[in-house]
Amino acid sequence: MSADGPSVNSVASDAALKRRARLGLIALSVRSALQNVVVLVANVYLARVLSPGDYGVFGILQFALSLFKLIGDTGLGSALVQQQRTPDDRDLSSIWWFQLGLGALLVVCSCALVPVLPLIWPTITPGLAWLLPGLSLSLLFTMLRVVPFLMLEREVNFGWVGMLEFLGTLVFYGTAAALAASGAGAAALVWATVGQSALVSIAANLVQPWRPKLIFDRARIRGMLKFGFAFQGNNVVGFINAAVTPLLVGARLGKDAMGIVNFAQSTALFPAVLVTIVRRVYFPLLSRLQHDSNAFARELNRAVLLCGIPAFLFAGLFCGGAPKIVAIIYSEKWMPSVGPLYLYSIGFAILFYSWIASAAIEAKGLTSRIFRIAVISTLTNWCASSLTTWLWPTPFGFAMGYFVHMVAPPIVVYLTVREIVPEAKPLAGLGGLVGGAVLIAVLGRFALPWVRGPISLTVWIIVAILVFAVAAIGLDQHVRELAKETWQKRRSRQATRLE
Repeated sequence: MSADGPSVNSVASDAALKRRARLGLIALSVRSALQNVVVLVANVYLARVLSPGDYGVFGILQFALSLFKLIGDTGLGSALVQQQRTPDDRDLSSIWWFQLGLGALLVVCSCALVPVLPLIWPTITPGLAWLLPGLSLSLLFTMLRVVPFLMLEREVNFGWVGMLEFLGTLVFYGTAAALAASGAGAAALVWATVGQSALVSIAANLVQPWRPKLIFDRARIRGMLKFGFAFQGNNVVGFINAAVTPLLVGARLGKDAMGIVNFAQSTALFPAVLVTIVRRVYFPLLSRLQHDSNAFARELNRAVLLCGIPAFLFAGLFCGGAPKIVAIIYSEKWMPSVGPLYLYSIGFAILFYSWIASAAIEAKGLTSRIFRIAVISTLTNWCASSLTTWLWPTPFGFAMGYFVHMVAPPIVVYLTVREIVPEAKPLAGLGGLVGGAVLIAVLGRFALPWVRGPISLTVWIIVAILVFAVAAIGLDQHVRELAKETWQKRRSRQATRLE
């Protein structure tokens, strides 16, 4: 850097980096939009066909399987992607045989666990418990695609990775819808998961063909396991944090309550998909800018603003019209989820900050800080959720405790970011979004009596989105600048195409 400021090459490099990040954001958004159309439509159909108990059973089985996934995901793939040298056949074959043996062992363990499930979750009958070994087959198929996926990732061929993931989405929801229509109940979700894993595994091996050799190098496996186990630390904490729902709700309140809670969580966290996209794109961008404090702070502010738009929009929509949204779209049987849905949607409007700000902390190389925050979050979740579920043994009572865990960690993350990036003002642009969310929530409560069917509900949602946009732009300068910049870039692209 010269005395007069950044060099021309540095400025050009930063501009190119930001342009690639925004193009990546657009590309991922388009693919995610198509995928979420499928997910949204299929989830509405499944919610109308299946019962809360069916969703509860599947959630409990998924939790039991997640324990096996945690054991099975030894981090070998991450270790191989992380190492500098190109993996050879000895590396790949050793991993393939190790994963295959571990997957087969876990399938056997799932059969042994069948008699234990009804003891932990009394509402799970022995017949339903036998769905767990079937579900564990998906884990075995997942093991068989580890090598093709890690080869694609090492070559940064995320186009194929994205297409394979989209194929998995189509297979899962297509199979689940067909089986649910035939009255399969919770088994529809189980066998859809198995079908998804099997088809994606086959497709991955066709896209990235590779045959294992009769080689197993214990020394190399031990070396990769050393890295993998260290890499798994945050996943272990995440598993313990996620266990609070099936163990508190599923075991104490039953499968129906478990289904209600899972439905409310997944519905409230629908905008999390957009936040995840922004985080995925901005993490490498912030990593490249970590030594330029002003640029780092500016891009972090922008990322928080982008994530805040869907988070506050959906919070306002749900707080204003959750009873009609649930009853008209998903049917009356899901009405007990409205109370938890209020809490979860408001909670995510706060929690989203942790998701994107943690990327900034990781970009600075402070992964130990993230681990400590994750531990604090987990302890808060278990303490608060246990207390409120004991005092109010209902889905809403549990949601009250879970809400505390959604609100507390962002405070710690905010203080951490203020410490390591004092130039950043990530909350400065959220005033207009908060105002817009409150406005459409209030308007929604007044509009509820006139919302009687799908058409009037659609009209109300469109009006609410327009009101939110006008209010956010009108109330906050940062949102106005973002809207102006987006509009100018769109007009510039149109002019370029015309030329």
